[in-house]
Parts: sequence; structure tokens; C-alpha cells
Amino acid sequence: MNIVVISASTRLNRVSHRVALFLEKTLAAAGHEVQLLDLAEYQFPIMEEVLHRHPNPPEGLERFAMLVRQADAAVFVSPEYNGSYTAALKNAVDYLKEGEFARKVVGVVSATTGPLGGMRAAMNMQELVLGVSGFALPQMLLVGNLPQRFDEAGNLIDPAFEKSINNFLNNFLWLAEAVVAKKETVGV
Repeated sequence: MNIVVISASTRLNRVSHRVALFLEKTLAAAGHEVQLLDLAEYQFPIMEEVLHRHPNPPEGLERFAMLVRQADAAVFVSPEYNGSYTAALKNAVDYLKEGEFARKVVGVVSATTGPLGGMRAAMNMQELVLGVSGFALPQMLLVGNLPQRFDEAGNLIDPAFEKSINNFLNNFLWLAEAVVAKKETVGV
């Protein structure tokens, strides 16, 4: 299965990107084709016009859209800023048409340095997924106390958290594979 992991933090010294790195490695090790789309690398300007009507799209936007379009499923990884996900994630998604995420399973992951893991951001990301006609995985992965759980290279350093990750990924892959199989049978 082709999966995009969208790392939504563009902040200096960000820590949520560690979770995106971990998910990229874990999904690839499980045999999936994985693209890590790091919004810090793209640096899209504030959206003035959607991609399909933009006279001069920002650098990298067409490739970003193509990778999302080609994916079978996606994972959004964002810290919680002021009770929601990052403006960079909203901006990147707003550039795209609904079709890029339509009928695709999207898992949401919120990661914070505090103990709660960003529940409000995760819930808001699920609403975003529904807004672009995706299938939001009901289960969210909330990563609190992030620096104690993942190192800078995206390695899990808290073995007790592995059960939560496996639970999330098993549910994500089960639903994504079911949706992909259904699309294949009906020719969508």
C-alpha cells in the first residue's frame, strides 16, 4: 500500500517530527511504500488560490499534490498549537481539491511535550479529514511527553508506548486495506 505521512510542524526545534520519522520507518519496514511529506521542507506560502486554478503554483506544490493523489492512505502528524493542529497543515490541505483525500483513510497523530498528547488537535484533524471527503480513522494516536518517548532520530525510547502505536497502526492499516480492496472491486 502507498502511504503518505504528512509532518505538519514547521517550527524550529520541533519534536513532533520525531513521530513522523518513526511512522515512516515502521510502515516501510512492514512492506508499505511510504512518502514522508515534511511541510517544513515545502514552506508553502499562505494559500491565495487552490492548485487547480493557481496561475503560478508555489514550488513543490504540484509534486506534493501528486504524491497525496497517488497515495492509498495518509497519516497527519501535528503538534497541538493553541488547541488545534498547525496552520501549515491547514494551508497545505487547503491548496488541494477534495479529490486528493477523497475516499482515503487518514489517521491522525497529535504529539506534544506535555502529558495530554494534543487531544483537541487530533479531534480537529479528524474534522479536517471529513471536510476533504476522507475517511477519518476513529482511533487517534496521542503522543504526550514526546521527548521521553522518541529520540531525535525518530526511534522509540519508551517501550511501554509501543502497544499504543501498534494498536493505532493495526487499526489504520486494517481500515485502509479494506477501503483499498473495496475500491479495487468496484473500480474506483
